Amino acid sequence: MRYFIFLLLINSFIFSNDDTKLLTETWTPYQIETKDGLKGISVDLVQEIQKRVGNKNKIKVFPWNRGYDITLNKKGYALFLTTRSKQREELFKWVGPISSMKLVFFKNAHRDDLNINSLEDAKKVRSIVVAKKTISNQKLTQLGFENLELNTLSDNSLTKLMEGNVDLYPVEYHAFMYKLQTLGLKNKIIPVKMKEPIFESQLYIAFNKDTDDKVIQKWQRVLDDIKADGTYEKIVLKYK
Repeated sequence: MRYFIFLLLINSFIFSNDDTKLLTETWTPYQIETKDGLKGISVDLVQEIQKRVGNKNKIKVFPWNRGYDITLNKKGYALFLTTRSKQREELFKWVGPISSMKLVFFKNAHRDDLNINSLEDAKKVRSIVVAKKTISNQKLTQLGFENLELNTLSDNSLTKLMEGNVDLYPVEYHAFMYKLQTLGLKNKIIPVKMKEPIFESQLYIAFNKDTDDKVIQKWQRVLDDIKADGTYEKIVLKYK
């Protein structure tokens, strides 16, 4: 009996001192950087998980490419939100899903010359802007696209589309529509109407693959509890 209690205390100590370092990027409405700090659907959710598992590390904001490389190569790191795909499946360990995603093309509303009905049509345009190591970059490369323009700063992609320097911008539909509405650009940048999206998947917290499975299991259990007790829904409704 004493031995069992001792094991419970050790287990409690381990999880009350979870040292996972959390990285993210700015991505409205999931991760929003303000003068008062970070907020957003996934930020609020991850902070709630941190509180329940005893993780006191401050979430740090990095450009996507850098955060991805750090999490891929350094034990003890996790990155959110990360699209889970076959290509990435064995590169990380996963906790989620946090949300769903739908990858579609957007274009400048003035570009009446761009009639894109299929992926094959999109392969024929002059240029498609993608940020390096994003799911857009990885998925379109896998599909055989040779007209991709790599952009190291993802925030520049919208500017390039607005100025007509690129033809298409593949990006997650719901988050980008939220951004366009916030910026008053909903009628200037529009989604390309194709029968099916480029890609559909779910968004997760990606942990370095050397993370202890017990940590992954604990985070997943806590996330499941948050969904079950109504906390998840309350967080989402704050940003509707």
